Amino acid sequence: MAIGRSQTTSFLVGYSLCRCTWVQPVTQPWPGSADTVMFHRVFWTFSPCVEAFKHYKPLLSIDGTHLYGKYGGTLLMAIAQDGNANILPIAFAVVEGETKEAWASFLSYLREHVTPQPGILVISDRHKSIDGTLNTEGSLWKPPHAFQAFCTRHIASNFMIHFKNKDLKKVLINAAYLKSQHELAYYFGRLEEMPRSQWAQYADEGRQFDHTSPNPSSPPYNRPVIQLGTIIVKSIMSWVSNMGW
Repeated sequence: MAIGRSQTTSFLVGYSLCRCTWVQPVTQPWPGSADTVMFHRVFWTFSPCVEAFKHYKPLLSIDGTHLYGKYGGTLLMAIAQDGNANILPIAFAVVEGETKEAWASFLSYLREHVTPQPGILVISDRHKSIDGTLNTEGSLWKPPHAFQAFCTRHIASNFMIHFKNKDLKKVLINAAYLKSQHELAYYFGRLEEMPRSQWAQYADEGRQFDHTSPNPSSPPYNRPVIQLGTIIVKSIMSWVSNMGW
């Protein structure tokens, strides 16, 4: 999937198992041909997912995972969680990669069509494209409209890359799960460079609901997600071909 000037067309697609699916395909000109366009990226969500999220915890996990096969690309997802810790994917996009442009497009559609509620907490890894998009000037993903937290698993993984100490890694993970300042001070006092509200539950004013990590591309979610993404991309390519693009 090449990157270039894009054209968007939104529409509703009838779906046999629900009322409708909202789809936002994006095309771009075929090189050397002004009359031909090619697939660039696509965002979609299901109406039942949008309705269900109104009754879920006000938090989202967002991440991307690579798709393998004939077409490749990256699948971006937003995942919600109910009070019984059951997960529900609520929005999807197939894009060219985890670029700032791709994340900006995904998060813009997500905010407009799926999660307009105020006060949502967004949990992600520390990918520069995600962080940059969430904190863009005028973004509706910044406080007081929404709040940001980082995935404990990714923080611990990055910690190991730099310090290579399993005992300190355990201390870090324990510190992230603690819910009082006294306990945190006892276990760990070395993470002052990162705002505590973005990784320690005691400082997040109750927004995380014990949801410190699960990320859509991590086990146990990654295998079915990748398989689903591959099927979706094949279906999209078949649809694009039938449309004459």
